[in-house]
Amino acid sequence: ASLLLLLSLQLSPSPRPFCTRAKAMTTKSNKYPDAVSAGGAKSSLAKHQQSAQAPPPPAASAIFFAYSVLGAALSFTFGRDPSGMLLPDADDFVHELAPTIIVICLFLVSYSVLDVMNVGIEKNRHGFASKTYLSIASNPPEEVYLAQRVQTNQVEQLSGFLVGSICFTILVNGKVGALLSLVWAVLRRIYASTYRASVGQPIIKSGITKCTIPAYFILNSMLMGTVFQCARALVYSL
Repeated sequence: ASLLLLLSLQLSPSPRPFCTRAKAMTTKSNKYPDAVSAGGAKSSLAKHQQSAQAPPPPAASAIFFAYSVLGAALSFTFGRDPSGMLLPDADDFVHELAPTIIVICLFLVSYSVLDVMNVGIEKNRHGFASKTYLSIASNPPEEVYLAQRVQTNQVEQLSGFLVGSICFTILVNGKVGALLSLVWAVLRRIYASTYRASVGQPIIKSGITKCTIPAYFILNSMLMGTVFQCARALVYSL
């Protein structure tokens, strides 16, 4: 019996001490250092990208409400008396409209000279004239892309600016319309130069929102101010 007991003690596996298991785990992690570091890098990159994302915009209804409040304030504060003549007198018509027309014409000239021509300049600088479409369509140089995006975005905003500035100047207030149009044009010029200079930067770090958001509010406030002024005139005519 004693002999059998001794044999069973010798054949039974001894438990691994804690230090041995810790050493094995350390050896395993040291065996694959690239995998461990790659996993940590991916995790930190994912956290950085998540934190760098731009916050979501407000609801469309909230933005429309803000435009409406600003438009109503412009109409009731600076608008002509809707119980009288909605349009300025014939003698004052040119004086009311002329400053806004000057701003519009100067902005269109700046668009042609600075925005349109910059696209051609960047394309020529990167040798587009000697390249085929397939070689540049999928991955154009960033300078060319930014110049094209600036020029396209100016066109996207132009129709609303023309309607809003002219209608607000004629129907609401000529001096206020010219001032708002001038501020809008200056902001759009700052946007264009800032965006073209953001080569190598993500959009959220380019700083263009400091120009685009105020420009959106100015433009849509003029449009909504015109809407409220016309609505007031219709109510008084009933």
